Amino acid sequence: MRIVFAGGGTLGHVIPALPVARELKKRMPPPKLFFIGTKSGLEKERIKICGLFDEIHLLDAAGFQKNAFRNLLALFKFARNYHHCRKLLKKIRPAIVVGMGGYASAPAVLAASRLKIKTAIHEQNASYGLANKFLKKRVDRILLAYDIDRGKKTRLVGNPRTSEIYRKYKNKPSSEDFLLIVGGSRGAKRINDLALGLKEEFIKRGIKVVLITGSAYYRKNHKNFKETNDFVVKDFVEDLPELMHAARAVVSRSGATTLAEIMALRKPSLLIPSPNVAGNHQEKNALEIAKKEGALMIRESELTPDNFLSAALSLMVDRELRKKIITNLNWIADLDACNKFTKELDEMMVSG
Repeated sequence: MRIVFAGGGTLGHVIPALPVARELKKRMPPPKLFFIGTKSGLEKERIKICGLFDEIHLLDAAGFQKNAFRNLLALFKFARNYHHCRKLLKKIRPAIVVGMGGYASAPAVLAASRLKIKTAIHEQNASYGLANKFLKKRVDRILLAYDIDRGKKTRLVGNPRTSEIYRKYKNKPSSEDFLLIVGGSRGAKRINDLALGLKEEFIKRGIKVVLITGSAYYRKNHKNFKETNDFVVKDFVEDLPELMHAARAVVSRSGATTLAEIMALRKPSLLIPSPNVAGNHQEKNALEIAKKEGALMIRESELTPDNFLSAALSLMVDRELRKKIITNLNWIADLDACNKFTKELDEMMVSG
């Protein structure tokens, strides 16, 4: 059995594929797994290190932007990658090709579809990304993390990252004695500035804070940080879920992977969506959770020191609010997402 996963450009398109690949590799005999990603994306090292894929193929791919010349270049690269993927898939002869979104997903899945190979896509966000929007009419099955579409081809499976994190931490004790504030892999200046400006307020109220600023912000501003044992500033952590597990509450952006981890760990959170992402998908993600009372949400444009501090303190000390959010996360989080995902692949391959 041969299965191809394709995706990349950001880690969020790749991380959900890893627990699925790990489950598939437990089978006897294990299937041969292939990954098609991008040369320039953040995912290539993660894919190599995980050791789950028998072959890794990297494309010189680019996304579409507002710049006309760059879009022309992206179209040229897409056409070249499409023809490369056709040749590659003819050689591999997979039973199925699974697109995880991002630059590498579209040419690989389109090539598979035209070669009459079974195809599926997984959408991690609460709205379709550009690649999945292009592919959804061309594939055999659409796997969704959020209930954003209905149809014969769509299946609500959740995000496999949720299952992975839940299994890893479900029996581990947690100190839950600090507030974790993190602005995503690249950091978030607005969140960092507010958190640092409120440092004395947090300390005065006995709230211990761990702030992850992102490397660029840290390099530029670290000389101005006045750390104490109760207000710790870090540029980056290798294992964010480990730190998240230890926290009592989380302030964060609302990317798909971060939300999957928050839900798996059932952490009360304040979500501040990034306004600088394609299709405003982070706000849509956050709204999906907030409207079910599984998190608090404040748009960055509406963020003030007062509402930031008030929300963060409530998540730390308001027992009724914490209980409500944790209870709601128990049913919002799909802890069986990985099994649902692999079951869909099995059904597709059996159907021939």
